[in-house]
Amino acid sequence: MRLSDLIKPTEQNERIVPLDIIRGFALLGILVVNMQFFNTPKLFVAGTEISLFNGIASQIAHYFILIFATGKFFTIFSFLFGLGFFIFMNRVEQKGFLVAPLYRRRLFFLLVIGFIHAIIIWSGDILLPYALAGFFLLLFKDKSKEVIKKWAITLYVIVNFIIGIFAYLSTLVLAVFNNTGQFSNQHEELVERAVFVYQNGSFLEILSFRLAEEVPLILLNLLVTVPFVLSVFLFGLYVGKKGILTNITGHLLWIKKVWNRSFLYSFILTMFYLVLEFQYIIIPFYLHDAIIEVLGFAIGLIMCFFYMTSIVILCSKEKKMKILMFLAPVGQMALTNYLLQTFICLVIFIGFGLYGKVTPEIGIIIAFIVFVSQVFFSHYWLKNHKFGPMEWLWRIYTYKTYFNSSEKL
Repeated sequence: MRLSDLIKPTEQNERIVPLDIIRGFALLGILVVNMQFFNTPKLFVAGTEISLFNGIASQIAHYFILIFATGKFFTIFSFLFGLGFFIFMNRVEQKGFLVAPLYRRRLFFLLVIGFIHAIIIWSGDILLPYALAGFFLLLFKDKSKEVIKKWAITLYVIVNFIIGIFAYLSTLVLAVFNNTGQFSNQHEELVERAVFVYQNGSFLEILSFRLAEEVPLILLNLLVTVPFVLSVFLFGLYVGKKGILTNITGHLLWIKKVWNRSFLYSFILTMFYLVLEFQYIIIPFYLHDAIIEVLGFAIGLIMCFFYMTSIVILCSKEKKMKILMFLAPVGQMALTNYLLQTFICLVIFIGFGLYGKVTPEIGIIIAFIVFVSQVFFSHYWLKNHKFGPMEWLWRIYTYKTYFNSSEKL
């Protein structure tokens, strides 16, 4: 068999439709969360007492996003990436080819796109940490599902412990500097400068600001983001190796058990999170942020399982799956749509000078409008093409073979 045979698209009856639907749903959630990063210097505000919007509607929108979206959809995408690696590995091995060389090419393409996206275009990129973590994921290609499960849990716990320690130390350090007021003043000045540059600066001025102030934070965050992402990749790989994909109906009881537990645990932990957030229980200030951070990551993973199992259970009933099918084309073009969200939002907020002026509740409305446009675009595109534009380029590079994507399926 020729390598070019691998480039052929997955037949529609071979696609795992619930995964496409979950990807589409996750893209909506990611857009809702990212709105506050497209529109404000959230990168500098996070972890401080600086509040950009204080209205009641803005606060309600803020907590809606925090409870139902922040950390959940990024985690879903990470899980699906690990699961996607299993699907890719199976398909390549069944055709008689080596997985590692092809997957490295696939990751290198993502690494380049992610680097450009993160360094030059926007600080909220997830592609760069995904690509870096993907190279480590290759090390688990031949491991048993039990070994992968142990590594996933262990790595996840270690990363959360480190996050908690960082938050604890940061609180102590900030407390010392805040006594003088110097740090607080410098931080407020940085936020004001970011708003001014993004509202009034040229492309080169914005790029200069990003390289000086944002990129160092992005690179520093990779030290935590990459191992965290890898741990969630491994959960996805574990589910793939467990054989659930090949027999979803046969594993429906197991899936429902995960749904029940994830709903219960996420509800309890979220209530505890809110009790701490609103300080109904007073704990030492130096522990507060650390516990909040660790809880946030734990809730993100558990609610990720709740959302995914909810969709799989709904998709087990044909009528309900038909209702959700509008999300599938968006998920099939996940890379294209993810990057498209960046360009659309940069045009809205920087191109039209709306940066720092759109409240969170209006941001949610804009997110839904943008997403609906992506639903229509994805349906239209896949009626005439086999892949999304970026997915097409990705396959050409991975398999070193050019093909015409505009031929109808």
